[in-house]
Amino acid sequence: MGVMSCSRNTCDNIMCDTYVDGDVGYVFNECQQEFKEYLSKEGIRSKTEDEIHRSLKAFIETIKDDYLQGNEC
Repeated sequence: MGVMSCSRNTCDNIMCDTYVDGDVGYVFNECQQEFKEYLSKEGIRSKTEDEIHRSLKAFIETIKDDYLQGNEC
C-alpha cells in the first residue's frame, strides 16, 4: 500500500489502496462503505459496471460523511 490520497471531495485520508480506473482514482475504505449507503439512500439500483461507475463518479463529488449510516442530515 502506498500513500495515495482519496479522490473523494473533502476526504483527507491518504492511505488508500483501492484504485478505480476511468476518471475516479483512489477511494478510501470508509468512502467505499459510504458509497453503499449513498446507493441505498438515493434509491440507485445500478446493475451494470458502467452504471456503477457513473454512480461512483457522482458520489466522489459529494461531501464526506453525508451518507454515513444513521446520519439524518
